[in-house]
Amino acid sequence: MEVLKCVLVLLATFTVPREVECNCHLSTSKDFGHPSPVYLQDGGFLAPNSRGDVIVRRGAGVTVACPGDRRYIVLGNDTTEQQDVLAHCVSDKTFRVGPWQGLFANITCNGPPWFSSEEVQTCVGRNKLYRVGYRIKNTFHSLYEACFDPGLIHTLYVKHQLTPRTKSTQSGGNRSQFIEGGLFGKVRMSQLYKNKYQKERLNEVLGADMDKKYITKNQFLTRGHLAPRADFPMRAEQRATFHYVNTAPQWMRGNAGDWAALEDGLRRRVQTLNRTITLFTGTFGVLPLDDSRGASTEVYLTTDANNNGIVPVPMYFYKLAYDPLRKTAAAFVTINSSFYNRTVNDRLTFCSDICEGDRNYSWLKWRADDTHSFCCNYEEFVEKVDFLPKLKVIGDFY
Repeated sequence: MEVLKCVLVLLATFTVPREVECNCHLSTSKDFGHPSPVYLQDGGFLAPNSRGDVIVRRGAGVTVACPGDRRYIVLGNDTTEQQDVLAHCVSDKTFRVGPWQGLFANITCNGPPWFSSEEVQTCVGRNKLYRVGYRIKNTFHSLYEACFDPGLIHTLYVKHQLTPRTKSTQSGGNRSQFIEGGLFGKVRMSQLYKNKYQKERLNEVLGADMDKKYITKNQFLTRGHLAPRADFPMRAEQRATFHYVNTAPQWMRGNAGDWAALEDGLRRRVQTLNRTITLFTGTFGVLPLDDSRGASTEVYLTTDANNNGIVPVPMYFYKLAYDPLRKTAAAFVTINSSFYNRTVNDRLTFCSDICEGDRNYSWLKWRADDTHSFCCNYEEFVEKVDFLPKLKVIGDFY
């Protein structure tokens, strides 16, 4: 019947036949079910076009997967015993899985799919490089890589691809919970970010009642995403960003201010350029705060068995944007503090700000959040941050 329907559509047109009439058209806002599976096509993650639609050719297949312990595909109201299926486009929003046929939105999981991390090699000396994503049919599909220092419990950088396809993202579903994935030993990362613990820790490090100086209703340490969820269009991909290896302690005013402005600005810029770029997002340095005696003291969220500080609160957050097609790069840096005056911020700015007064960077608007941010060309940036992979760069990214 569906084949006949397509034929009739083509015969009814007195112009050039439009093959698109027989393809499947899926809207990211309406045609994907929940709990949302992982979607793969041609060896990669399924992604929408600039209009927020996913187009699948008639007869073509999409791998739909629910990886994880006791996770299974649900077809309509029936839970199967399969963790992945190949769904073939019939037409419009209808797909076929074996003898079952129905709306694509009715292919779901019995629970959210499980993402995982895998160690792949070393990075920056003897630190560990992990990839985070989904293992499906004995193949690991990576979304980002994280260079992690297991001694300091600290992520140096995360690498991922930012594509123009993030203009439209899959809607629905609940906000995910962060996982530790066995990377942090005895340290319980979720405890470190609780407001009560932060106050106790600051008082321990800086002196009695110093929490009242630094922590308020609107200012506290939050889990700063390195590769943000909004950089990935589909729900399962967004879910995989909720790994503690993809975070660092970031003050809330900066997280919701300059850092959010940078993330939004880069997504808009990539959509305008219609090119995929590589982002290295990370931190360096340890943030010092004045203690009760006025002495500058570095802040770590906890200590190891020898009472050495671990899980540092970073001095800087940065994003190094690299366009591999044009061989251009630029670094965007924010000082992780709203407690410094202009004199201190100027002293901590370690490069000539290439964004200031340059119309090429009109797409980036810093916010008034009491933090300070600036932009570096590649050469000046890597003089300060010298542990990133070397890139061939011939000009500034803008």
